[in-house]
Amino acid sequence: MSFLKLDTIRGRIRFYVMLVVCIPSVTAALFFFLFQRGQVVEAEKILIVEDLNKNRNTVNGYINVCFEDVNFLIRIVQSHRSEISRVAIEFEEYIATHPDMASAAFIGADGNSVIDTMGVTGIYTGDRHYFTEAKAGRPAITTITKGRISGKPICIFSAPVFDAASKFDGVVFLTIRVGELDAWMRGSFVPDIRGLVLCDAKGNVLAPANAVAEGNDGAGVMVSAQLRSLSDSGQVFVNEAGTRMVGASVDVGNDGWKLIYFQTVDKILASYRWQTLSVSLGALCAILLVMPFILRFCRSIEVPLEELTAYALELRKNDYAQAGKLHSHNNMPTELKILFDAFTVMSFRVSRQIKNAEAQSLSDPLTGLYNRRFLQLTGADFYRKTLIFGQYCSCLMLDIDHFKKINDTYGHNVGDMVLGVVAKILGGSVRQADLLVRYGGEEFVVLANCAHPRQGEELAQRIRQAIAAHSFVHDGQTLHVTVSVGVAVSEMNGPEEQVSSANDSLLQLLVKADKALYAAKAAGRNAVKVAE
Repeated sequence: MSFLKLDTIRGRIRFYVMLVVCIPSVTAALFFFLFQRGQVVEAEKILIVEDLNKNRNTVNGYINVCFEDVNFLIRIVQSHRSEISRVAIEFEEYIATHPDMASAAFIGADGNSVIDTMGVTGIYTGDRHYFTEAKAGRPAITTITKGRISGKPICIFSAPVFDAASKFDGVVFLTIRVGELDAWMRGSFVPDIRGLVLCDAKGNVLAPANAVAEGNDGAGVMVSAQLRSLSDSGQVFVNEAGTRMVGASVDVGNDGWKLIYFQTVDKILASYRWQTLSVSLGALCAILLVMPFILRFCRSIEVPLEELTAYALELRKNDYAQAGKLHSHNNMPTELKILFDAFTVMSFRVSRQIKNAEAQSLSDPLTGLYNRRFLQLTGADFYRKTLIFGQYCSCLMLDIDHFKKINDTYGHNVGDMVLGVVAKILGGSVRQADLLVRYGGEEFVVLANCAHPRQGEELAQRIRQAIAAHSFVHDGQTLHVTVSVGVAVSEMNGPEEQVSSANDSLLQLLVKADKALYAAKAAGRNAVKVAE
């Protein structure tokens, strides 16, 4: 033991090298067969569940976007119900700008199609599931193995339409070909894993492509009841063929869709077996070859490593604020000296980069305003403090009218100029205590604490008038720029509950302001609308 000197780096390297030379293969084999086998399977099961949950959020987000588009078309129908030809044009324009959607249709209250972007109207659909659900006031997702017009499997996202008297006035739906879901899955899922299947409540496979029949987009392809009944926490099971499998399934949406992933246990373990064997043999051969060099290397780096260890402790203690000082250069190899110096430089650079990155990640470089991420980080705290002090939180969502036309007509440089000037006007219109951010594109958001709920609308009117009165000059030509503003004001009843759930309350406030913004645009733009 005195020869090994286990209290030193050199002695411990010699000792452990001897152990590694003698028992690497045996240790690896025993560890795998006695311990690691089950852990590998369990780890795979955990990864499956994590991936499914991530992808479930993706699918739910896709479903929500589809229903938002359906609601958008519903608002068009409600706004122009007496001008059905104009509604039809709006539907056609929507489909033209959304190539992933197969068609859009409006079915009247009598069950007959009034508008269909596929060009076929007057078809009776009152016996369809989505029409029945709509009459009951419920949105629905319907999987049809054979569409009446296209003859191919489709998914229908539908929602009811009500007139001004809240009377059922029909149903609007969007159709997506089942095959389109596969392309969307491969482009959206993280990670893109094989063995992942999306099916409806009856087990009809919706994606991926390798499970969808050529020519009819998967009609008749089914997922077994055993797979659909898998736990959402993952489980090991034996399939009908007697093969041990690992799998899990999770519900997505509210209409019985499921995401399912399954894999054989043998396939999971196969790569690990070869990996264990290869690593063990490679390590044994390498250690035998380099053992003399390891012993010599140990003697040459013992003192320098102690120096570097002391420097690392100094960096941790000073939080990258100070550089280490070498006490001895005699026994330190040139490479370690370079490493030591690199650590010194790196500590300063890391500190500087962290500060710069923090500042840049929270601001918009074009306008100099805070960005959406800053709102996400601080908006809830602003909302909470406003309610604690007994004030209303007003949320203003502004959108520059016809901004795309400005970019298309005068170029993006002029568009950037307009954004910068609007940002300056906004900055001069709000108080320092208010929160002003560029929300994205040509949208801005203002959070203001108000003593009276009408102060938010008054601020919005002042901003709208200031921008409308400003002269935006480009090459001697004056541009007329206006904004539409949606205003939403927090409620004062139940402040304790709103303060405790500030994130959710702020999100709801933003949604209300966004809807009010849409109403302002629908009212002809250059307008202010307050959410009810």
